Amino acid sequence: TFNPTTVLAIGLFGSGFCLFLINVSLWYDFVGFSMTLGNFFIIAVYFLFGFFQSTGGPVGTAVMGNWFCDKKSIENRGLIFGLWTCHQYCGDVTAAICTAMVLGAGLPYWWALLIPALTNFGWGFLTMRLIADPADIGIITPEVRIRMEKLAAKRAEQGDHIQDEGPAPITYVNALKIPMVAQYAFAFGFFKLTNYVLFFWLPYFLGKHFDPVTANLIASLYSVGMMPGGIIVGYVSDLFGGRRASVIGTFMGLLFVFLFIFSKNSESLTAIPLLVMLGIMGILVGGPNNIITSAVAADLASHPSVRGNNKSLGTVTGLINGCGAITASIGLLAV
Repeated sequence: TFNPTTVLAIGLFGSGFCLFLINVSLWYDFVGFSMTLGNFFIIAVYFLFGFFQSTGGPVGTAVMGNWFCDKKSIENRGLIFGLWTCHQYCGDVTAAICTAMVLGAGLPYWWALLIPALTNFGWGFLTMRLIADPADIGIITPEVRIRMEKLAAKRAEQGDHIQDEGPAPITYVNALKIPMVAQYAFAFGFFKLTNYVLFFWLPYFLGKHFDPVTANLIASLYSVGMMPGGIIVGYVSDLFGGRRASVIGTFMGLLFVFLFIFSKNSESLTAIPLLVMLGIMGILVGGPNNIITSAVAADLASHPSVRGNNKSLGTVTGLINGCGAITASIGLLAV
């Protein structure tokens, strides 16, 4: 309904503002003033932060779908989206390195929050200048051509007074009716849970055996591994004609083995074996995690029932992401 670049910019500005608010609570010691006030403020800001952060995946995937919808791009959709999804882990690694540098330099730890806040504001201004749909600058893609054909047929029936207002957004109910959307939304929750548990808790567990700087750097190898994971799953699934479920299932089976080994021996492993194992686990988690919310979502949104509706991809991606987040949040409470 709204301009995708505007939504992305709002998400970036909102994320930066939330990080700044967390710093404000640290500077003025809200918890020291009142434990109840401090806890309530942090929880409220984190809730708002999650809302703004959630705009990135669905909207970004929808914009990618607008630009890469020709026949050649569809044939290589897994590789294209696998490469594109590396961006989020570049951010994870950059944040880990930034935190390690802040702590290593002896600076106050709140600088590790202030720097990303300022970066979010900067990227927000840049995002506002981006073009979300090639049709906006006169580029006719296959999806736009289908939309124009539908408009021409509608005008032939109802008259030339019919204006092109773009395709109407599909509802979540209609998105769930697309074959395999519900199944992927359910399955994605468990990948998201595994990812969150490792991402959020690794520095804590590693901090029991290593200094904070080393623990952060070791944990960052998990995010590094997630980058080639998406590329591998995307490329291999393209070779199999887009049969992504088979590749994802294989990665899930291998992940079970490594999670079992890690759970039994993580406290006894030295730094080098930990680096290798976390890198491999990053590949096994990141591959399906990246592809389900990008290439798979684009495949599902290409169903004949919504063909030509470039607004369906964002809805499908948001639905898969949202359902995954609910499952992951319940699992994190259990952890």
